[in-house]
Amino acid sequence: MSNKAIEDLAQIKTMMERSTKFLSLSGWSGIWVGLCGLIASGILYIWQTNSLYSYQDLTLNDPYQTTYNAFNLLSLALITFIVAVTGGFYFTIVKTQKQGKQFINSLTKRLLIRFSLPLVVGGILCLLWYKYNLLSFALPTTLIFYGLALYTVQEDTVKEVKIIALLQLLLGLVSFYFIDYTLLCWAIGFGLIHLLYGIILWNKYDKQN
Repeated sequence: MSNKAIEDLAQIKTMMERSTKFLSLSGWSGIWVGLCGLIASGILYIWQTNSLYSYQDLTLNDPYQTTYNAFNLLSLALITFIVAVTGGFYFTIVKTQKQGKQFINSLTKRLLIRFSLPLVVGGILCLLWYKYNLLSFALPTTLIFYGLALYTVQEDTVKEVKIIALLQLLLGLVSFYFIDYTLLCWAIGFGLIHLLYGIILWNKYDKQN
């Protein structure tokens, strides 16, 4: 086969991949999410070290619990999620616009639906842990369902997402087994791994742009 034919096949393969995969993930999105995860982990660590309560002791109606209580814990998780997702979308949309593409299309709609379903189920499960005073299971649950969400879309985007998904699932299982190290696993999963992933993604896909 001639070099020209090989080049043509490579171009066809690239065009097909671009039409069936979302390749506009920004490295800055990963860096932003990682920083949000590390900041949230730091806040939670400070709450823990300044409190006599552990995850197992947190309840809904104990008047002696102040800053470190069930409501504030879930509020911190919700705020972190909103800020992280908002920033992640912002950087990805900016990159998409620089590439002259539309962010909202049939591919991104399909990807967002697949990605959202495990997150919604995981969020409902965390609310049930909250209801029955089982908050020690909340952080491991978020790692596992986030890993599942990433894995459901790994074929629709850059190949590095599959590795991130498997690492999140592994950390979730580890944190369920070693419940006293849940916060450390959460900080590694949502913080450090995203930060490193963002740097790798930026260096591989964004740096030349």
